[in-house]
Amino acid sequence: MNRTLRRLGITLAALAAAGCSKHAAINAPAVSGGSASFAAVASVGTSLTAGFESGGLVVHHQTHGFAYDFAKQVGATYTIPSVSADGLPPLLQIEGWTPQGQPIIGNTGRTPGTPTNLLQPTPYNDMGVPDALLNDLTHDSRYADNTTLFPVITRAPVLQLGSILDQVALLQPTFLTFEFGANEVLGAAAFGLGAPLVDVPTFSALLHSTLDSVAVLMPNAKVAIFDVPDPTTIPFFTTISPYLDPSGTCRVIGPGGPLNLGDLVLLTAGDSLAIGTGVPLPCGGNGRPLPAEFVLTAPNVASIQTAVAGYNSAIQTEATTRGYALVDFHGLLQRASTSGLALQGHIYTTEFVIGGLFGLDGVHPTDLGYAFMCNTLIDAVNAKFGARIPSLNLAAYATATSSRLIPAYGHDGFPIIRNARKVYGTIFDWRGLRPPVP
Repeated sequence: MNRTLRRLGITLAALAAAGCSKHAAINAPAVSGGSASFAAVASVGTSLTAGFESGGLVVHHQTHGFAYDFAKQVGATYTIPSVSADGLPPLLQIEGWTPQGQPIIGNTGRTPGTPTNLLQPTPYNDMGVPDALLNDLTHDSRYADNTTLFPVITRAPVLQLGSILDQVALLQPTFLTFEFGANEVLGAAAFGLGAPLVDVPTFSALLHSTLDSVAVLMPNAKVAIFDVPDPTTIPFFTTISPYLDPSGTCRVIGPGGPLNLGDLVLLTAGDSLAIGTGVPLPCGGNGRPLPAEFVLTAPNVASIQTAVAGYNSAIQTEATTRGYALVDFHGLLQRASTSGLALQGHIYTTEFVIGGLFGLDGVHPTDLGYAFMCNTLIDAVNAKFGARIPSLNLAAYATATSSRLIPAYGHDGFPIIRNARKVYGTIFDWRGLRPPVP
């Protein structure tokens, strides 16, 4: 059974012509860059770099993502593909509770936001794209795909500025953050599969050639590269236990029979469990097994973790060889999911919603979670380049809804995500795993 939750009160809109006002430059006190320069900062990566939160991209969270916060700390001018409320897709919220006390999460009735600086003539400094794989950095096969956020950020239908890497090179960055690899493992695990979307040798070779291109196109840029976190430690995989009671008498039924503690039940299984699918007959269910796409078995967990280790070995090798700052995002998430992260006497964890570090999609950090990421980035840059960048004041990000110590009014029960396939179709890379989401 998932832990107690606090009551808290996707279709991508068609891109319309928008005003071309730039997002305001960020000004902060001067810092010492050491051997690095922050005269022009740019970022490439996935939804994490984009500041995606609770199922959508929206300006009030984009400006609290780790990449934006880093630029703010070093005093850099930094533009983003800003999206107005309620976000693209509209952000998730807790819409209510079932009679059994199960939270219902969705974006029903929320209005899609719109890009507010779509016609900015120059590339955005933040070129993080939700759903992006490493290969997407240099290939444009998805840039006009209106089922994703690629067109909002690459603007291929509006401005022809080239690939993501080409666009960033036009900015002539002196400092680049590089964050890829998460979707290759998450996209598979989120569908119950153990084989990553890109095997380790292919990822390693592609990473090497891509970073060669970075060196050619941005010869003056210092680089901070993120390693890949273990996706099986995030709330999407850890909220629903395979044991329906503390004794383990009632266990969730997967495609191969009753699950064990090493198996993971995905957050997308909530609505099925709520109607009794996956629950044994003696325990009040209908006795039918959950579909395979809702379960990550222990062998598949091990396979995903092995792939993460292989990716990170390649990333560490490249960082060492090229003189990059290596940002230990893997270690940060590992600490968050075990001992938790301490702040002013509070312990913040990866517990769904009330842990304070992850939003309502169970995949992306809250503003506080991104702030911890930013400080990990700052620590790595300071250590590698002899810079003196002040850490973020984390207390400013620890809002009331991000404290696990605030009393919760919810009930035990399975979280139900409305229209889960549409919601997660923009979050995960489902290419080759199922037909496009209608």
